[in-house]
Order: sequence, then C-alpha cells, then structure tokens
Amino acid sequence: MDYHLVFVYGTLRKNEVNSHFLHHAECVDENCTFEGQLYDTGHGYPALFQEKGDIPVNGEIYKVTTEQLKQLDRLEGYEEGGQNNLYERLIGKVSTQQGEKDCIVYVMHKKVKQYKRILENDWVKYRS
Repeated sequence: MDYHLVFVYGTLRKNEVNSHFLHHAECVDENCTFEGQLYDTGHGYPALFQEKGDIPVNGEIYKVTTEQLKQLDRLEGYEEGGQNNLYERLIGKVSTQQGEKDCIVYVMHKKVKQYKRILENDWVKYRS
C-alpha cells in the first residue's frame, strides 16, 4: 500500500474541525514547521502562502494512504491539473526534530486583500 506524508497546519490539525479526516492516519510528528506565512481567510480556515514569515508555520505530519490523500484533495479543493484549484499541492521540506522531511503541503497562490496575516503563524494558537 502506498503512503504519503502530509503536513497539516489548519483545520486538519488535532482537535480542529476537520481533524476527523485523519482519524485513521498515523500522526508522524505533532511539532514541526514549514517556511511560509499563514493568513485567516475569514471563512473558518487558514491560507498558507509560500512567502517569508517572521517565524515558520507550525503544524503536524500525517502518514496517509492514497485513498485518504484523495479525500484531502477534495476537502482542499485540489484537482491535479485543475485550473481553478483553491489550494495547490506541492512537495515541501518540513522541519522536524529528526531533520527535514519531504511532505505534501497544500498552499494558496491567490491572495485576497481581506485575508488577515496570522502573526504567530499557528492556526491553533490564533483561534484560542
């Protein structure tokens, strides 16, 4: 069975609204970071942009099956080769205490003026 490592930083994190999508996935690391900047979309979920932030984005890494990855793609509005994707899927370097891991990361490319920068770069801390 094929597995994929996915870095999650928003509503898919533990105890967040969409964490149930990962109940059957293995959490590989709960304390890791990715270079980028989070924004609050105002729609109950964050947007990650590949831009230099003051601090890295906090998140978690999960090992998912190909079928689970397809479910995440649907949730994230991603279709391979799609022209109107909400998020794009890329392979990025995620920092862990054991070193860097190549992980799938969902990022946005179209920033909307109303998005609010999340200074702490941590969705869970921002929401609490």
